[in-house]
Amino acid sequence: MMILLGDEGLFVRSSSWTATPRATGAPRQHPKGLRRVGRTSGPRGELEPGAQLPSVRALADRLGTNVNTVRAAYARLQTDGLVQTRHGVGTVVLPASADRLAHGAPRLVSNTIAVLIAALDPFYLSLLRGVEDVAAERGTLVLLADTQDSPALATATIRRLVARGVDGIIAVSAGGVEDETGRDRSRRRSPMPPIVYVDQPDRKGFSVVLNGDRAGYLATRHLVEHGHERIGLVTAPLSWPNVSEIHRGYLRALSEAGGHPLVAEMEEFTLEAGRKGIARLLDGPAPCSAVFATGDELTLGVVQEARGRGLEVPGELAVIGYPDLPAAALVDPPLTMISVPAHDVGVAAMRTLQALIAGTRPSPQRVVFDTELIVRASCGGHPSPRPAPGRRAVLDGP
Repeated sequence: MMILLGDEGLFVRSSSWTATPRATGAPRQHPKGLRRVGRTSGPRGELEPGAQLPSVRALADRLGTNVNTVRAAYARLQTDGLVQTRHGVGTVVLPASADRLAHGAPRLVSNTIAVLIAALDPFYLSLLRGVEDVAAERGTLVLLADTQDSPALATATIRRLVARGVDGIIAVSAGGVEDETGRDRSRRRSPMPPIVYVDQPDRKGFSVVLNGDRAGYLATRHLVEHGHERIGLVTAPLSWPNVSEIHRGYLRALSEAGGHPLVAEMEEFTLEAGRKGIARLLDGPAPCSAVFATGDELTLGVVQEARGRGLEVPGELAVIGYPDLPAAALVDPPLTMISVPAHDVGVAAMRTLQALIAGTRPSPQRVVFDTELIVRASCGGHPSPRPAPGRRAVLDGP
């Protein structure tokens, strides 16, 4: 849902209608369109949750229309759960929730779905190809939105997508709208478009996730098998659920080996964060001799910093990264990485979403994909590994 307030009117996309007070006092109905008029101090004229609308009288005077027209528009907003009028405070915009979004969602089937990704990262390309391959079978249009690792932006984007009538959403690594509790879903006027969560292990509902614990364990154990005792971890925020699972696997492997964690927690997945993270570990009182990085760009940043310091990889610093990317095999030396079946993840997510759109409940509700150790040359000569339960290491390179 969006509320746009400008010098010419109040525009609301809700329940497939857009109401605009006119000079005659009669609301104009636009069944499917949303036209922006005027600007406010907010970005693109959109009022964010918590923002206060002008009083009925003030807006009527501003628009030169009848107060009853504005009062009716406010009443419709409140009926649709978009605003709330509080005594002594006024009318304020409510935050998004599944119930409120569903209440005003368009009913028409658009054969359009949206994919939210956390960043413009190479990791998502193969996943998106998997989504597209399945969508093409039915001619489904796929929209893409970058949420920039921002939960707030992800939620706002979902509001806009629901308002535009998408049939379903795949939220990868970030984004979602929680159901309100204590409400009878059967009494909703219109169903919430289904959301399939990918790489979000903390989410309820239908999801496709990666075995992050296994990824952290495989990488760390491989370094232990190379004889390393001081194994560092360069990682994005551990508060992110998909990252915390990798951290848990790292700690598990260290505990088995009697090692102690050396963690550099960075704020983002970037080359610069990778450089700063490994610098922190190398400049500490007990410099690490090996490092595992939880992002592809973090891994490349680690290698850059090592080279800048004149350190030989793997002779003076062994490196493993996650997830695998095509460029990893082209780096000198080729990088040992943890691989994920990203294309298969995209296919599974889109199949699940198609089933939900069709009104069926696919089983299982939560699909877990394993991760794989791809051994190349960035850890040195290959020891004889102990195969992980149910899986063997994949050798790719010398």
